[in-house]
Amino acid sequence: MPTNELIFLASIAGLYLMLAISPGPNFLVITATAIGQSRARAVCVGLGVSTASVAWASLAAVGLGVVVAQYQWVQQALRIAGGVYLLYIGARMFFQAGRPLAGRDGMAAGKTAWQAYRFGLATNLANPKSLVFFTSAFATLFTPDLSLWAKIAAVLVVGAISLTLNVVIAGLFSSAVARQGYGAAKPAIDRVTGGLMAFFGIKLLLGR
Repeated sequence: MPTNELIFLASIAGLYLMLAISPGPNFLVITATAIGQSRARAVCVGLGVSTASVAWASLAAVGLGVVVAQYQWVQQALRIAGGVYLLYIGARMFFQAGRPLAGRDGMAAGKTAWQAYRFGLATNLANPKSLVFFTSAFATLFTPDLSLWAKIAAVLVVGAISLTLNVVIAGLFSSAVARQGYGAAKPAIDRVTGGLMAFFGIKLLLGR
C-alpha cells in the first residue's frame, strides 16, 4: 500500500472521528431513543445515521464538493431542506416533552425498527455539520489522482467508525441507570434536546 494513500486514509479517519464525537443532531437522536425507548431502537437509529454518513462520504468521493462549489444553489437547497427538517423535529420533541415515558413492554407505542432507521437516516442527511463537513474539508482530500480503491476504502472507514461509535452510544445510554435518570427529568431533557435540534435547524436556515 503506497505511503501517500495510507496517509490519506489516516487523514480521513482522523477528520471524520472529530466530526463523529462532537455533539450534534446525530448524537441527540441516538441518545434520546436509547433512553426513551430501547437499545435496539437506538441501534436502528444509529444504523440510519451511519448509512447517511456512508452516502455523504460516497458523494464526496465522486466530487460533491466540486458540484457544491460551482452551483451555490445546490448548497442553499440542501441547507433549507435540512433546516426545515431539524426545526420540525426539534419543535415536535419540545412540545411533546410532557408525554409519559413508555415502559419496556410498551415499545409498540414507539418507533418501529424501520421507522427508527429512517429517522436516523433523515436526521443525518439533514445534519448541518454533515453538510458542511462532507462538502468542504472532507471533499478536499479526494484529489483527482487518488485511486479508486483508496476512495472505496475511505468510504468504508467512515462507515466503520460511524457504526462503531453509534452502537457504543446506544449501549451506554440505554442502561437502566440512564433510563431511570431520564424518567425523573424527561420533560426538561426533552425540551432541551428539542430546543437544540430547533437551534441547529434555525442556524442552518440562516446560513450560519
